Amino acid sequence: MPEEIGATEWLANLSTTTIVLTALALTLVRLVMVRVNHAFARAVAELSESLVLAGIVVFLIVRPFFVQAFFIPTESMEPTLAGHNAGDSTSTGTHYDSTIHDHIFVNKLIYRFARPQHGDIIVFRAEKKADIQGGQTAENVLIKRLIGCPSDTIEVRTEPDGATSVYRNGKQLKEPYIREPMRETPAAEFATRGPLKLGQDEFFVMGDNRNNSNDGRYWGTLPRSRIIGRADVTFWPPSRIRSLR
Repeated sequence: MPEEIGATEWLANLSTTTIVLTALALTLVRLVMVRVNHAFARAVAELSESLVLAGIVVFLIVRPFFVQAFFIPTESMEPTLAGHNAGDSTSTGTHYDSTIHDHIFVNKLIYRFARPQHGDIIVFRAEKKADIQGGQTAENVLIKRLIGCPSDTIEVRTEPDGATSVYRNGKQLKEPYIREPMRETPAAEFATRGPLKLGQDEFFVMGDNRNNSNDGRYWGTLPRSRIIGRADVTFWPPSRIRSLR
């Protein structure tokens, strides 16, 4: 089974308590500085006020309800999303000369108005059963491609020529986005040993780097309630800025 760590927020791993205390401290600084009749003090007061307003908007409004930034730590979604370090080698023998970790914006609002769709790249909080490194103690945030939606039947089959393919409702999927042909995975239990019928509010996800992805094949279905949002854009590094839609 492939190892995988969870994705992390980019410049957003601050608790609400920390944000509130910081805002209070900046407000206190502003109150003190506005009483000082000096240009520098006025500038500090204005800056403090701007930081408080920006913090409230970004951390207490935008982040919880609209958009959130994440950092891609692993190769599980390559080539779509890069997450490797210089010196790493892929399963195909490719050696990386540079470190590239994509940063993405995740749309947290979209699924309040629309259902997740086949092919969406989604961010979700995995159940403890998906944590293969921490003794099922963590609920990692993972990023995968949505392969199956409620009522779908998913099956990973080995073809007569030895290739491994994904079928949805009996139809083989065309998947130009995967890194390389998928190999058989004896450790995988779900959808690999026969058809898997998804129930109401159940989804099935897989990584684009099929041979190096801790996904639904190993831990099963994903409840709708655990989906955080849809990855829409990569915004860093500059050379990889693009839409994921």
